[in-house]
Amino acid sequence: MLPIVVFWEIIWDMLPLGKQAGGAPFNFTFHSYQLGWPAVMVSRVGKDELGQDLVEKCKELGLNPEFLQEDLIHPTGTVEVELDSQGQAEYEIKEDVAWDHLEWNDGLKNLAGNCAAVCFGTLCQRHSVTRNTLKNFLERCPKKTIKVFDINLRQNFYNREILEESLYKATWAKVNEQELETLTDLLGLKGDDLKESLEILRRRYNLELAALTLGENGCLVNTKNERIYLQGHKIEVADTIGAGDSFTAGLLVGLLKKKPLRRAITIANDLAAQVASKPGGTPLIEFNQNHFSS
Repeated sequence: MLPIVVFWEIIWDMLPLGKQAGGAPFNFTFHSYQLGWPAVMVSRVGKDELGQDLVEKCKELGLNPEFLQEDLIHPTGTVEVELDSQGQAEYEIKEDVAWDHLEWNDGLKNLAGNCAAVCFGTLCQRHSVTRNTLKNFLERCPKKTIKVFDINLRQNFYNREILEESLYKATWAKVNEQELETLTDLLGLKGDDLKESLEILRRRYNLELAALTLGENGCLVNTKNERIYLQGHKIEVADTIGAGDSFTAGLLVGLLKKKPLRRAITIANDLAAQVASKPGGTPLIEFNQNHFSS
């Protein structure tokens, strides 16, 4: 089977209790792998101890570090993470780091032509070097490749141009409540409520699928022919790091495995709840393969 390519920042989350390998691509790749679909990260680390530790962490978890470039000048990315009393994470993302300088090369050109899906966000596009590399990659993907825009708004590292260009190139988009509220104002979606705004987003940018995660209240997924809402699970939240990434991974892997949409959403919803119940973005999950029965 062709791999999912995860084209994003890779970093260390500097948590109150110590560092955790993280960043949306790390979380997404790990959970795709847990669900039984090959996935590769495209990112860049510094030639430093933190960078070597990230490569070793990938190997430890059985992930392929082949497309992690090494930067001789810029340091490995880090994020200072603080958790509030409900486990919600707040981030301070360090700037001008290795993943801002991802270079286009023949290896990425070949990978673009041989992947089942590619997942990307806004943060990795904050610097023109990585943004242009992503553009080259998306332009060389076959038409059948699923292009998942997991919007992941962080700090001030986005603007209308990046959002609209990405949405027009995407096959799917995934947002959370706060992100959809921001998009509603910034892009003038102006639905009467978030459900209507999600559908306006899907139609305006000709998306095959638009997904809205609602935390403990579940999720809503819209396609041209279906609108499916699933309630959330009542859990004790450890933290929310990686929960949205695991949702996107579960939904994509479910549909790549040819499961009906409602079953794929159930997989995603269940996985996200389990991840939120454990600390960090990449907890090992005992996931019953019965989830993949129709």
